Order: sequence, then C-alpha cells, then structure tokens
Amino acid sequence: MSDASTIFPVSRERHKDFGWRRFSDYNFAAGTTFAPLADGEFAKAAIHLPLAFIQQGPTWQLVALFGLLPGQNLFVAPQGHWIAGYIPAHLRSYPFRIGRAEGSNDAVFCIDESSGLLVRRGGEALFDAAGQLTQAALDVWSFIVEVARGEMRLSTICGHLGELGLLEPWPLTIRNGEDVQQVDGLFRLSEAKLNGLDDAAFAAIRRNGALSIAYAQLFSTGHIDKLVEMAASRPKPVSRPAHTPSSPQRAEPSGLPFGQNIDIDWSKVKF
Repeated sequence: MSDASTIFPVSRERHKDFGWRRFSDYNFAAGTTFAPLADGEFAKAAIHLPLAFIQQGPTWQLVALFGLLPGQNLFVAPQGHWIAGYIPAHLRSYPFRIGRAEGSNDAVFCIDESSGLLVRRGGEALFDAAGQLTQAALDVWSFIVEVARGEMRLSTICGHLGELGLLEPWPLTIRNGEDVQQVDGLFRLSEAKLNGLDDAAFAAIRRNGALSIAYAQLFSTGHIDKLVEMAASRPKPVSRPAHTPSSPQRAEPSGLPFGQNIDIDWSKVKF
C-alpha cells in the first residue's frame, strides 16, 4: 500500500476528467501484513488463512494474517497473484479507500493517486456528464462502507471476548538459519479459559455471536505452521513500515479542504 499523502478525496474539481482501471494483480498488497475482517467473512477466511486478534487501547479486532514480519505478505506471489484460497474484503476495493474529515467522524470516499490505476480520460469514469458519481463508483463506495460496518460489528463482538479475559498473547518465533525473531502484538483465544467459563457466561457469548468467532480463530491456528514455514523460506525483506489497516494513516499537509488526516480506524468511523 502507498503512503497516505497520496490518498485524496474523490471530488469533481480534482477528478472530473479521470477514470480508473480495476487492479489486475495484488502487488499493491505485497507489504500488507494483515487485514481486518468483517462479520460476514471470518468463517470463510478461517478455512484458508490464520486469524489472530490485535488490540489498540480498549478495541479488539479479528484480522487475517498474511505474514509474520513487517512489510511481508506471503500470499502475494512474485508474479502478483493471490495464492491463498480467500481474499479478505478489505483488499478488494483498491485503489479506493475510506477517509475521515479532520475533527469529524464523517466517512469520506478517497482514492490512492499513486496506484497507477487513476487515468486521465480513460478507464471507468468517476463522474458522469452531470458531475455526479457514476453508478460504478457508487457501487465501490457502497461496498467500502458495508465492509467498514462489518469490521466495526466484528470488532464490537471481539470486545466481549476481551472483556471476559479470553484473549491471550500469542508467542510466535521465526527461525531463519541461526537467526530467531520473536513476533509480538498478536493474541489468540485461550481454549482453557473458554472451557472454564460458567454456564451463564458461555451462554452469553453464544447469544452475542462471540462463540463462533472464538472457534473460527481456534480452528484457523492450524494454518500458522504453514505460514511460519513460508516465512522461514523467504529471503529477508527490506525493512519498511507494514500497512496496518486498523491504525490511523497520516498524510502530509496537502491543502485538502478537510485537512490532512486519512484515518482507516473503523472504530472511529460512524455511519
């Protein structure tokens, strides 16, 4: 993913003569280490990808893991195609993103201008002759908003697991010859603590949907061994910041009317 300073709100003034091309490979995600999941997709993702919990302050999010080192995505092949059996919805709307107006929680439709997919007088139009977003652009925006809502709903449910103390640090190490690296910041469900819940607490997480999330994460841990093997066999990547979908992305001052803050922390976006 690109730096947030290249992400701008879609506007008639800036983009009326532009269209966009749909991406043909996943090289744009080659440095994306994980992505948040929406409530309608975590069961499918668990079949193909290792899932983990991450925490930011009081907020918990279920994410799909693509790598174990910053800037590493083991599921993007050198040719750019996706080699896992499931592609999280968070990645499917590129080069479009959701932003936030400074000082507001209003969602803003944005595009990554460094993607190479924004073209002048070509591709699929962003605006029609009347200066309104085309149906194709509106469809993308609707998809992004629905995914964001699903991520928020799933985050809320994951919070119930965290409140019950069922999430524990997940110690992982990667060996590359003599080099051993510890992976920090990931959490997993504690099966022992889950089994130790009393009947009332167990029934509560079943009712609020958290139990299915707990089991999905537990079942997905079988994929982690393969991920560790893939990581050990890959050459060490050049160190670069990982794209962290649940963390704010800061743009440099750009004279945007809504300020320079691009925020993709879904917990802060209200619809």
